[in-house]
This record gives sequence, C-alpha cells and structure tokens, in this order.
Amino acid sequence: MHHPELREILVPRENAARRAVRNFLAERGLEDAESRTVMLLTCVDGLVFARLVNGGQVSAEEIHRLVAAALA
Repeated sequence: MHHPELREILVPRENAARRAVRNFLAERGLEDAESRTVMLLTCVDGLVFARLVNGGQVSAEEIHRLVAAALA
C-alpha cells in the first residue's frame, strides 16, 4: 500500500455489518462466504468512495448488481 497510514481504516475488520453480509451469503449456500464477504464489502466501499470523490449517489441498482455478482 502506498499510504500505510490508510491501512488502519481500510483493512476489513470483523464487525456486525461484516457478520450480517457473511451470514446472508452463507444462508444462500455459498461455501466461500468469507472471501465473498470481503470482496463484496470491498466493492461497496469502492463504490461509495468513488461517489464521495466524484459526486452523486449510490443507487439501489448498483448495490443489487454487486450482491448479484457476489452470489454468482
């Protein structure tokens, strides 16, 4: 990482949201729910960050597409 000072806030950590996403994916039969949880949350974080930087809002459709990709 080029900015080590950002690592602390950007590294995925265990919390209620992560558990909820992992449980959601596991309940749908995904054997690799943990790795897909990290991927999905990373994508959502990136989407939100992009909107913060570039303006605009994150649409429900964008979130639905990310979740669908995580379930595929």
